[in-house]
Amino acid sequence: MSVLSSLLLLTSMAATAEERHLGPHVHGQASVNVSIDAREMDVAASLPGHDAVGFEHPPGSPAEQAAVDKAIATLNQPTWFVVPAAAHCTLASAKVSPHGFGGAAEPGGHADFDATYHYMCSTPGQLDHLDVRLASAFPSVQKVVVNLITAAGSNQQALDGTTTRVDIQQ
Repeated sequence: MSVLSSLLLLTSMAATAEERHLGPHVHGQASVNVSIDAREMDVAASLPGHDAVGFEHPPGSPAEQAAVDKAIATLNQPTWFVVPAAAHCTLASAKVSPHGFGGAAEPGGHADFDATYHYMCSTPGQLDHLDVRLASAFPSVQKVVVNLITAAGSNQQALDGTTTRVDIQQ
C-alpha cells in the first residue's frame, strides 16, 4: 500500500472513530473516501446503522439479525461502487465492520457500518470517473459525501438522490 493510500485510510479511520464517539452521526448521510495512487485505489465507506438496517441497537429478533447480515453482505460485495471497466480494477480486499450492533452496545448510542476496500488497477489512466451507488443499495441514504485524493490533488463531491457520478482528474 502506498504512503498516500495509507495516509487516507488512517485519516479516514481516525475520522470515523471520532465521529462515532463525538458526533456528527447524520442519518441519511454516508461518506466515502477514495485514494488513488499509481495502480492502487483504496476506498473507505461509512454509513449510519439506521440507514443500513433501520435501527441502531443490537439485533433483538431474527429479522433484525437478518437485516444486519444483509447489510454486511451488501458491503462485502461492493457492487454499489462501480469503476470504469477500461481501468481493469480488481478488488484485492474488503473488510466490513458493524459498530454498535453487538451485546456491548450502549443504550441510546449510535451504530454504523464501516467498510474498507483495496483495488489494484492495471490501467489506472482510465480512471476518469467512479459511480457511487450507495443510495441505491441503501435507500435511506439521501446524501453521499465523497472525498477524493489523487496525485493531482483532493476534492469533495456531494451526491444526492440519483446523482452517482464522481469525476476524477488525475
